[in-house]
Amino acid sequence: MGNAMNEQSARGLSAFELLAMSWSFENEAIHSVFSRDGKFAGFLLASGKLAIVRTADAESPDRRTSIDEETGRASIRPRTIEPMAPVMPDLTAVTHLPFARCGEQGFVLACKDGTVCQVTARGHVIERVSSGNGPVTAFAGDLAGERLVFARANEIFVLETGHDGPPTSLKLAHPVTCLSMHQDGGKVAAWGAGTASIVDVSKMPELLWSGVCKGDVTTMNWNRAATFIACGCADKALLIVNCSNGSVQRIDSFPEQVRCAEFSQEGDALVASGAFRLVGWAASDLPQSDEPGTPLASGKVGFVVIDMIAAHPAKALVAAGYQNGMIMVTGIGKPDELLLRNAPNEPVTTLSWSPDGKHLSVGDNVGNCSIVTFPDQMFKQA
Repeated sequence: MGNAMNEQSARGLSAFELLAMSWSFENEAIHSVFSRDGKFAGFLLASGKLAIVRTADAESPDRRTSIDEETGRASIRPRTIEPMAPVMPDLTAVTHLPFARCGEQGFVLACKDGTVCQVTARGHVIERVSSGNGPVTAFAGDLAGERLVFARANEIFVLETGHDGPPTSLKLAHPVTCLSMHQDGGKVAAWGAGTASIVDVSKMPELLWSGVCKGDVTTMNWNRAATFIACGCADKALLIVNCSNGSVQRIDSFPEQVRCAEFSQEGDALVASGAFRLVGWAASDLPQSDEPGTPLASGKVGFVVIDMIAAHPAKALVAAGYQNGMIMVTGIGKPDELLLRNAPNEPVTTLSWSPDGKHLSVGDNVGNCSIVTFPDQMFKQA
């Protein structure tokens, strides 16, 4: 990542303190999502409340950065203005499920009363789906915020967020507790009770494949080509589903549960949390048929497990949050690391990048939520 990562601190402040806008809430941050235009971010709290913050910053790092004419080194002066107060919409969401972006600036959530609600950036709440037969058991959206999928028991529902019509649906042969929609919104992966299914949702939902997929799956993510799905498991394992032949490769022996597994297009890699360093494989040679594939050594081995990761949308970089609260930005397949935040002893519970990779959302288990904005020159060599 080069010298661009070596921003000078001011008055002993960390890079995180210099770059972040922060807010404190009474409850743990569970999940975070940026709006499609990157101007807003939502933090779902353990109370079920959603906090919406602006990413615009009157004292952005770019405005506070100066370059020494003799040395060429950059320094950032501390901020002096508090960030704008968050918007707190009047709703209570289900906290064990993620939420998704909706349209250009909004979000959509499953609520505790069984409804599915859209929330605008200003905090207006619009009921999109009424409470049905049973609670919502899984939830996911596409990258553009144009299509949403959710489940009730063994039935999945697909909603076009830009239209007022009712959702289409399809009943599967197994319950659904985890969902992932491909970034273009055309396919959905559904998992529950040891079975995975792939559904075409580009028109009316149509089952393409279903098969055994044993593990306690909590997260799923597609690669861009829609040929593989990575599944993070609470039973300390990673599953890789080959969509071409339906095979499932299980990788055991992670020190902790794999909360995140993501594909990096720019890094040509699959990366995962749950170990003492960033775990990864070359996307062109993933573990399959009990063959190891090509592992990628990224960053350095530490003494604390990585709980959360987020792959940068445009660069071969991964933000990694540790159980002790430390945050690193690591180059995929490289030893380079940026220590963004030292260990404050509060585990990182959510990380996500804005669509343009300019901002990183960070939340922890005591309710500290931040938007880290990176200066334009910081990752120019990544």
